[in-house]
Formats: sequence, C-alpha cells, structure tokens
Amino acid sequence: MGYFTKPDGTPRTDLAPLSTGRVTACLDSHNWHYEVADSGDVGGWWDGYWFLFSFRGKGKEIFFAHAIWNRDLPETEFTKVVLAANQWNCEHLWPMLSVRQREEEIAVMADLSVDYSFGLTDEQLDLHVRCAIDTMVSAFQWLDERFPKPEGSE
Repeated sequence: MGYFTKPDGTPRTDLAPLSTGRVTACLDSHNWHYEVADSGDVGGWWDGYWFLFSFRGKGKEIFFAHAIWNRDLPETEFTKVVLAANQWNCEHLWPMLSVRQREEEIAVMADLSVDYSFGLTDEQLDLHVRCAIDTMVSAFQWLDERFPKPEGSE
C-alpha cells in the first residue's frame, strides 16, 4: 500500500492541489492576519518576524515558507552568524537557516519547503503552516539569545 492509495488499492480522493485560497483558508481558521500579493504569495507578521508563503515549481505544487530575522547585524558579525546558523541546521530538521551579506549588513533567512505534487489534505496544510511558523520563530528566538540587541536599541 502506498501513501497515495487507500488500503484497498484505490487512489485517495481527499488530496487537493495546493493553492493560495487553501493557504488563506488555513490562516483564516486561526484568525491570523495576512496580505495576498498579486503573485498569489501570502505574507504576514508572526511574533515580529516577516513570513512569506509562496508556491514554486511548474505547477506551483511546492509550498515554500520563508521568513526573515528582524535583526540587522554589522558585517563584522558575519562569521559568528554563519557558525550559529550552521549549528542550528546541524541540530534541527526545520527550518533551514541561511545567511546573506546585504551591503554593509547581514540578513538571516529561514526556509521550509514541501512538495505537494500529489496534493494534500487540509490537515497536512495546517500542520505545515504551523510547523513553518513555530520552527522559524523558535530559530529566530534562538538567534536573539545569541545576538542580543544592543542596549538602547528598539
């Protein structure tokens, strides 16, 4: 028996394609606030961090959750941040952290992607949306502990 068939061998009928409407319905079920871009990407703030839910692949079948850490660090901290992100990635399945140099500052992003080529249930979508938000917020809070804001900054 495969995941995409029922025990009697017939194909599952409860797996629907990924869509912007399904993601917004999931967010609505939690009374969460968000914006929808013309592209269909869904963005919003959770615990002070910007999140973007987008759809990748030829058929837009890949759910891609992306968040940006709300901290600007000077480029002198680059090596320390890369080592911290690598430590997180070695110790956790989700999310994957990446570090980028932007002009004279450092940006840290968190990503989680899931391929839904065969569709998904509403429960699976809810699980992955909550997983993305929960794990990304945890990763950023973990970074906040290692790189505290300087006194007097907001």
